[in-house]
Amino acid sequence: IGLGPKPGMRRAGVKLDRTRARDTSDPMSRPEVLRRVALFATLIVLAVVAFPIAPVDMDVPEIGSVWQDPDVVAPFNFPIYISDEEWQARQDSIRYDVAPVFTVNENALSRSLANLDSVRAELGRAFSAYGAWQLARSRGQDDAAAADSVRFFRLRESVGPAVNTRQWTALLDSYAARVPGLDARTRTSGGPPLHEVLLQRSAALLTEALAQRGVLDVVKDSVRTPDLSVVNETDRTERVLRSRDVFGIDESVGFATDEFQKRYTGKADTVTLGASFFRYALVPSLRYDQVATAEQLEQEEANISRVRDLVREGEVVLRRGDVVSVDARAKLLSLRRARAEQSGTFSLWRFVMGQLILVVAAYTVFFLYLYLLRRRVFDDLRLLVLIALLFGAILLAFAVAARTETDLGLGVPVALVSILLTVLFDSRVGMFATVCLSLLAGLIFGLDFELAFATLFAGTVAVFSVRDVKNRSQIFITAALVFGAYLAVICGYALMRAEPFSLFTSQLAQITVNAALLLFAYPLLWALERSFRVTTDLTLLELSDTNRPLLKELSIRASGTFNHVLQVANLAEAAADAVGANALLARVGAIYHDIGKMLKPEYFIENQQPGENPHDRLKPHMSALIIASHVKDGVELGREHNLPDKVLDFIPTHHGTTLMEYFYRKAQEQAEAGLSNSGDVEESEFRYPGPRPQTSEQGIVMLADSVEAASRSLQKPTPKRLEALIDGIIKARVEDGQLNKTQLTFADLDRVKETFLSILSGVYHFRVKYPGQDKEAGDAPDAEAPPPDTPKGPRSGGDGRQNPSA
Repeated sequence: IGLGPKPGMRRAGVKLDRTRARDTSDPMSRPEVLRRVALFATLIVLAVVAFPIAPVDMDVPEIGSVWQDPDVVAPFNFPIYISDEEWQARQDSIRYDVAPVFTVNENALSRSLANLDSVRAELGRAFSAYGAWQLARSRGQDDAAAADSVRFFRLRESVGPAVNTRQWTALLDSYAARVPGLDARTRTSGGPPLHEVLLQRSAALLTEALAQRGVLDVVKDSVRTPDLSVVNETDRTERVLRSRDVFGIDESVGFATDEFQKRYTGKADTVTLGASFFRYALVPSLRYDQVATAEQLEQEEANISRVRDLVREGEVVLRRGDVVSVDARAKLLSLRRARAEQSGTFSLWRFVMGQLILVVAAYTVFFLYLYLLRRRVFDDLRLLVLIALLFGAILLAFAVAARTETDLGLGVPVALVSILLTVLFDSRVGMFATVCLSLLAGLIFGLDFELAFATLFAGTVAVFSVRDVKNRSQIFITAALVFGAYLAVICGYALMRAEPFSLFTSQLAQITVNAALLLFAYPLLWALERSFRVTTDLTLLELSDTNRPLLKELSIRASGTFNHVLQVANLAEAAADAVGANALLARVGAIYHDIGKMLKPEYFIENQQPGENPHDRLKPHMSALIIASHVKDGVELGREHNLPDKVLDFIPTHHGTTLMEYFYRKAQEQAEAGLSNSGDVEESEFRYPGPRPQTSEQGIVMLADSVEAASRSLQKPTPKRLEALIDGIIKARVEDGQLNKTQLTFADLDRVKETFLSILSGVYHFRVKYPGQDKEAGDAPDAEAPPPDTPKGPRSGGDGRQNPSA
C-alpha cells in the first residue's frame, strides 16, 4: 500500500506482473547485461544487413509524375549531365564512326602463290603414283600394281584442298590423256592438264584480289564503318580505304567462284575444284588489329562530353505541382550527383555509420520504453529473446523485399508482430514495437515516408483491434481492418501523386498478401505461448471454462469449495476491473486458487456437514498443517495439469503469510490450560508459507477470498454489517503488511471495498417472507455482527484468520 508507482503509471502494465520476475530494484549481474547487449547488437546487425547495398540518396521521380515536395532550388552551380541512355547512344555512334584498324600483310601474295605450288607438287606426286599403278597393271605386274595403288591413295589423301571423287576422276582422266601409253582408251591430248589450268587461273585470281583490291581476314559484314584504316608496319604509314573497295575473306572466295563460273559454264565440279584451290591458297592481305582499334575507340569515347548545360545557383529546378519533364529529371539527377561530389567520394564506412546511428535511434524508441516502463519484460531474458525473434523475422523479410526488382515493402507483415506483442504483453508494447519497425521500414527502403506511414497506421489499427481480444475468430476482423488501413494510405498517396494505375495495382496486391499473412497470427501465438511460457488473455479465457477436467473434479470432490471459488472469482473480477487491473487474470486466478482443497475436502468448513468437524479430534498444530497443506497440494495439482505460472502464483499468494488465528489462539488456550506439552506457541508455526501477493490481481484475490468466506458467517448480512466486515478485513490485511508488494493504492482499496459491498449486497438481499412461513431455526435477532477478529469456533465464519475453511 502506497509503495508502488503512482496510479497513472501503474495501470498499463498489469498484464505483465509476475511473482517470479526479478525485483527491478536489484542491479543486473554482468552476464545478464552482456546477454542483453549481445541480443541488442544482433538486432542492429540484422537491421544493417537488411539495408540495400546502394546508398540512400535523394529520390528522383519518374518522367510524367507530379512533384509534390517543396520547390527545388539550386544550392550552387552544377552541370547538367547527359543521361545514361544518351551516353550509351553516343558510344554506339562512335563504334559506327571510328574506322577499324587493319595492318598490311606484305607477304600475302607470295605465300598464297607458294601454297598453290605446294598443291601442284602434291598433285604431281599423286599423278606419278597413279601412272606407275596403271602401267604395272597393264603389264600384269600385280605386286607392283598393288604397291603403287596403295601409294597413290595415300598421296591422294594428303592433298590439301578438298577434292571429291568426281573431281579426282576428272583430274586423273585429264592427266592420263596427256601421258602416252597410260590409257589405251584415251587419245593423247595436247596442252596442260586440268589441274595445271586451274592452278594457273587461281594464281591469276589471287594476284588480282590481293595485289589490286586487298582481302580482309574477317567477314566483311562485321565492318560497320564505310572506311578502313590501313597501317603498313614496315614504313609506319597509314592510309584510308573504302570498305566497298576491298574483299572480305568470304567475298574473295565468291569472286573467284564467279570467275571460274564464267570460264567453265555448266561444269559445276570444275568450278568447285577451282574455288577450292583458291580458298586453300588464299592468305589475307589485311589483318584486323583489335588492340589498335580498341585504343582508337577509347580515345574517341574520352572526347565525349558528359555535360550538356549548366544550372546556376538560385535557379529553380522544379516547383511543387509541376509535371516532371525529361529536362527536369536530368537536372535532379545532376543535382544528386553534384551533391555527392561536393561531399567527397562516397565510402562504405560512412554509409554504414549512418545506418548504425539511425538504426540505434529507432531501436532506442522501443527498448528504452521497455527499460523504463516495462521493466519486468526487460529483465526477463526469455521475453526479450521472444521479441528479438519476431523483430529478426521482420528484418529478414525487409532484406528480401528490399533486394527485389519491384518494391515489396508493403507486403512485409509488420502488423503480425504488432498483433502478437499486443496479445502476448499489452497494447503499449505492441504500439511501441510498431513505431520502431515502421521507422526501420522507412529507413531500409530508401527513406520511404509513404511506407513508414502506411506501416505505422496499419500497425496501430492492428494493436487497437486486438487489445481486448476475447476469441480467436477476431483475427479475421483484424486482417480486414489492417487491409483497410493500408488501402487508405496508398489511395491517399495515389490521389496526391496521380500515380499510374499499374503501380496502384501492384501495391494493392502486396497489401492483400500482407493481410492474408495475418491469419497466421494465432498458430504463431499458440507456438510462442508454449515455447516461451507466456500466458495471454486467450489462454486465460480457455482456463476460465468450468468444464475443464480439473474444475469438474473440484466440483465433484469439493462442491462447497467449488461454489466458494466461483463467488470469489466474481468478486475479484469486478474489483480488478474497477481499479484497472487485469480482470480476466484475477477471475482465473480466483477460480484455481483453492484447487488443493479437493485432496482433503472434509477438513474445510464449506465442504462439511452440520455437526461434523474432524478438527475437533485434532490438535491445533495438526489442524494448521492440514489447512496449510492445501496451498502446496494446489501448486502440485496445477503443475500436473500444466497451469501457467501466472495462474499458479495465485495459489500460494491468496493467503500470503497470514495467521491461522483460530488454531493459533486455540493452541495458546491449551498451552495456558496445561493441555499441551509443546511449551510456548510459536506464531510462525500457524502462518501460511506465502509468499505475499506480488501483483494487484493477487492482492485483490486475497481480499475477495477473505471477504467471501467471512460474509457467510453473518447471520443477517445487512449492507451495514457487510461494510463493517469488509472494512475490518481490508484493514487487517493492510496492518499485517500482506499488500505491501502490490501496486494497490488506498484509492484502489476504496474502489475494491465499494465493489465488494455492491456485489455482496446483491447476493444477500432480503426476501419477503410469505404469510404462514415458519421462522427458520437459523434466524437470529437483528444484532450487530461481531468484528471479524473475534475468535469463534471452527464453524463460525469470519475472515481467514479464525475460519478453518479460508
